Formats: sequence, C-alpha cells, structure tokens
Amino acid sequence: MLIETLGVLRATMGNRISRSLIRLGMGVCKKSGRRRLDNALAIASGEGGCDCPSCRSYSLLVKSLLKLGGRAFGVEYGDIAGYIRDPIVRRGLSSVLMGIGKFGITRPQILNAPFLVVWNFTNACNLKCKHCYQSARGRSPDELSLGEKLRLVDELAEAGVVSIAFSGGEPLVSPEFLEVARRASERGMFVALATNGFLITKEVARELREAGVGYVEISLDSANPKAHDEFRGVEGSFERAARAVAHCAEEGIFTCVATTVTKANLREIPRLIELSKRLGARRFMAFNFIPTGRGRDIIGMDPSPEEREGLLRALYEESKRGIEVLSTAPQYARVCLEASHGLVVSPTHFYAGKAEWSLSVLAEFIGGCGAGRLYCAIQPNGDVTPCVFMPGLVVGNIRERAFLEIWHGSDAMNRMRRRELLSGNCGQCPYKFVCGGCRARALAYFGDFMAPDPGCIRNEEYYLSIQREMAPRAARA
Repeated sequence: MLIETLGVLRATMGNRISRSLIRLGMGVCKKSGRRRLDNALAIASGEGGCDCPSCRSYSLLVKSLLKLGGRAFGVEYGDIAGYIRDPIVRRGLSSVLMGIGKFGITRPQILNAPFLVVWNFTNACNLKCKHCYQSARGRSPDELSLGEKLRLVDELAEAGVVSIAFSGGEPLVSPEFLEVARRASERGMFVALATNGFLITKEVARELREAGVGYVEISLDSANPKAHDEFRGVEGSFERAARAVAHCAEEGIFTCVATTVTKANLREIPRLIELSKRLGARRFMAFNFIPTGRGRDIIGMDPSPEEREGLLRALYEESKRGIEVLSTAPQYARVCLEASHGLVVSPTHFYAGKAEWSLSVLAEFIGGCGAGRLYCAIQPNGDVTPCVFMPGLVVGNIRERAFLEIWHGSDAMNRMRRRELLSGNCGQCPYKFVCGGCRARALAYFGDFMAPDPGCIRNEEYYLSIQREMAPRAARA
C-alpha cells in the first residue's frame, strides 16, 4: 500500500507540471502582499483570501492539486477544506506544498521552511536544573537585541514557519518576552512557551493568553515536591510549577506537563500523569533524556533501552485513559504502531491518534526525529542549530545569513533529511521513516549525528558497548 500511495503522489503532485504550478504560487501577489499559494488556500477553505483575478484563478489550480493529493490518501476534498479552515493548518500545508514544489515527493518529506522553530530566547534562568541542555545561568552578553528579535520574528513569518516555541533558559525572566511573543502571534504563527513555571501567577497567565500564547509547557520532574526541588536546584519550585499549570489551564491555554524521564523518576510517571490531570493539563509529555549541557554530569541516569521501551509501552497504555500522553523519543511512533497492530500512530511528538491506513502511510513522510527536518533551534545570540539538544552544532547565524538560506544550505541538516545515510541498525531498521532514532543522542554518545541511537531496544549492542567503556571511568571515580 505504501509503494502504491508513493507512486500516486509522485504521479499526481510530484510531477513536473504540478511542481511548476506550486512554484508559481510561491510568488507574491502585488495586491495583497502575500504568497499566491497562501491566498489560494484561504480561498479554498472558504475563509476569504485575495479577490484579485490572479489569485482566484490560481485557487482553482490548488483545489485540483488538493483533490489529487487527498485521493492518494483516501481523503475527500470536503474534509480537506474543513481542515484547512484553521489558519495554522493552512500555514503548515503551505509549507508542505512548497516543499513538494521545490524538492518533489520525498520520504521523509523535505519542507521549504520548518514547521517549528524552538527559540532559546535567553540564557538567563532562575533555576539550576541538573539536566539543562543549555547549561543556562545568566544572560549571554551577545544576546539578540529587542530590535533584532522583532526582525527575526518577521523573517520567520515571511519564511513560512508555522510555530515558534520559546524556550531558554527561562523566557519569562526576559522583560522583552511578551512583546516578541505578541509580534509572533500577530504575524500568524502559533506561539508556544516552554517554562519552569516559577514566575507564572494568575496575572501572568492572563498576560500570556492576551499576548497570543496558545500552548504552555511546564516542567514537573517528580510528583514528590522535595525530589522535584532537588532536581531543579531551588526550593519551592514544585509548588510554583504546579500552581502555574492550574493558572494556565484556567485561562484556557492548552497546557502540557513536561517531564524529562531519568532512572530517578521512571517509576513515578503514572503518578505524574495523574497529577497532570488533577491540575487541569491537557497533555503529558515525556521528554527523552539527552546527555548534553549539564545533562552530561548525570549521564548515568539515562534509562537503559529496556527501561525506555517499557516506559514507551506504558505511555501508550496511559494514552487510552484521559489526557494526551506523548513522548519526544522517536521510538514512540514504532511502539504505538506495534502495540496497536497499526491502528494508532504517533508520527511525531506533535500528534497521536487512531489511524486509517492512509495516516499510517503519512507517518512515513512526516514521522520520526525532526531535527533539521521538521524543526530547528535558534540560540539567544542568533546561532542556528538542528535541535536544542545539539547546542554545539552551529550551522549558521541569523545576524550573518538569511534564515531560509541557512535552512536550505546547511550540510548537516541536509544529511539529517536523508534516512538512507543513517549508519548501523538505524539505517537498516524497517521503522527508519517513522522513527529514525534520536539524532541528538547519537551525537552526544558517538560524536556523529548519523550514528545509531543507543537508547533503542533494537540498538542494545551499542548501549552495552557504551556501558563497557564507561565502567572503568566509574570505577576510577
């Protein structure tokens, strides 16, 4: 079925004529100042769009392309039209179509611009977390100025980025955060915030909603207040974080509890999920532990492949009972498919749900590790990296080059987009298009982002070799 669908897509949307038509829409309409493709999708959804003859005519071509693409996945055009009434969904579809126009049908699909940019807004932080990938402490002397930050938002919007997730450090420490977040929302991007929650009062939660923040992810690393505070390095951080979850949920913001899973809290994940429900969160996210930044100092707390596999299978079972339960471990997609016999798919950590065969096929085009492919990161000083967990792998700086030039021109990110280049078991695995292994873990352990991910049950031999190598060091320590 996959080969058949791939053939239909390449014959319909990936042929020269269709790709030429899509590229035509990448031009800007003189009347509206927007891409013709964006206007055409708005018209196709029934939500307006430019009324000039050129855009109206082009919308008929786009409608035909959407029908052809929908047919490949067994989806009726009426369902597509309803789906794209959401402007954020239209923005994402526009990026996919532009990727097809520029690169053709690829597996995984290469995008013209990332769906998500994770922006480490500042290196300043009010906590001292043991696992911090950023080794955040104080504000970097070369942090982007307010003017540079606002210009970057405009550049990302014009590039077609769908969502900005502000992280850090702690974004709320910065007095500039709300102004920049508001600008991102006004420019049509979905705005998310990753925070430790320490500074979120009822008033701050309201200000976040009014600034256009649609998603807030708050960290809780233990259901035990004392254990959480010890891990985060500041007494009282558990109570502040728990209250922050409740405040954001009460404001109607989509609120997620995020937990970095280590050997220390592995067995209390069910309790954390129940706590998340009580606090009003709509999602629980189990973050994959990656030994980078300060996380290298606690590398021994990394769960084994067996422990991670057990966790992911338990998360799948928990996902049947209430709030959304997801994981950033790319192996979760495989686990969901295996445990449900192909009925449930989680192609990335942005989605999970029941799948018709068409969605299972779609998972091979959008699933797995998204580093340098679905998303990238921007550091406080404008450095671009493929992922926040690869802070040392700088592929460009927005002060020196245009963002899209970096996105398209980075050799490292272009290699990450080609799953056939993966080495070891990851390159041979039948699930490489829905998983692909965590590229940040490969880099952290082997110094090679195309190496196998030693956290996967299918890569146990690599994990054992690491353990043998680490044993003499631990004995000397």
